[in-house]
Amino acid sequence: MMNVMVPLQLICDAIESANSEWKQYLDIENMEVVCLPEYSFMGEYDEKYQELADTIEEERRARFFALPSQFDIHEYSIMERFVWDLPQGRVQDSLEYAIRGKRAFRRFKDAIRRFGIEQQWYDFKAKAYRKLAMEWCDEHGFTYCEVKGEDKEKVQTGINAGADPTTREAAKDRETRADAAAKENLAWKEIRTEHVVQDEWIDFRRSAYQFPDGNVFQPFYSYSRKDYVVIVARDEDGNYLCVRQFRQGVKQVTTEFPAGGIERSDGREYKSRQAPEASEDAFQAAKRELLEETGYASEEWRYLLTVPSNATMADNYAHIFEAKNCRKSGEQNLDETEFLHVKKYSPKEIEKLIFGGEFQQAVHIMAWLLAGRE
Repeated sequence: MMNVMVPLQLICDAIESANSEWKQYLDIENMEVVCLPEYSFMGEYDEKYQELADTIEEERRARFFALPSQFDIHEYSIMERFVWDLPQGRVQDSLEYAIRGKRAFRRFKDAIRRFGIEQQWYDFKAKAYRKLAMEWCDEHGFTYCEVKGEDKEKVQTGINAGADPTTREAAKDRETRADAAAKENLAWKEIRTEHVVQDEWIDFRRSAYQFPDGNVFQPFYSYSRKDYVVIVARDEDGNYLCVRQFRQGVKQVTTEFPAGGIERSDGREYKSRQAPEASEDAFQAAKRELLEETGYASEEWRYLLTVPSNATMADNYAHIFEAKNCRKSGEQNLDETEFLHVKKYSPKEIEKLIFGGEFQQAVHIMAWLLAGRE
């Protein structure tokens, strides 16, 4: 058995920063956390990550050890334990109600703010992360140690990749992109921002930008909404599961694939710049949305793509999945604002809807084309 001493804070920080877009590994040779994108394309990563992926594959469980994922951490179960740990009474009853059903994270966050127990929740969650970190070390036969004071900063620099904007790899990635943009002389600089609307539902902004030639122009409008999933779902007969619902943007009833927002633990309906990754795992969200909107479930899933929803105006992403051989598993469990019908279509009928202008979600059409690539 290897005699490895691991700074516990390094593992706790990795657990806290876990998200649906990156896989984290502890590199015991350099005692740092490295990350790979959660999903590869056709089994391959882009050039930036392929060398690391190959190294991890060659030295898995010898040098590199997979850290807990969002699925392993399961923040919802931590919320449940927090609620059950509270004294019986009004607060516990209110929180038990809040964490049931859709938008549980948002209702929970609103409730702990209302009752003034936010810090109590954060302390409870930190202890849960610490316990998980210790269990992970024990499972792998590692000895862990406490790091205090100025050494804590040194440990935190050991997180060497990922989607967290404070990590070194993400910083390098931004610098690389910035350098490339600077060479092309195409990047704009945001010099002023006004939040026209900023509530629990949306952050709608009016900004002024400086162009590469030094001129300033305004207004440019942009907004933040939460990331979402789209599921191209087929039943056992090869028919596609679609939903019919009203879309206020085009003011029409549309046909589209099952889809829905990724729940956020910070209670917001949009991606916060202060906590961009406080959300459930995209794959778990896809399974949940398929079941809630259609009553169907699948054991055969394929990740297709993650793409900006509207790169011109929005900062959220669509995570696209395919689900095959879906079976009826329950009844619909719709939100109070959802009114939709499930309808099945053959592949030819889907094509007819698309080219007839009756399948009106652009990302869903892209999802259809991606699912056709075997």
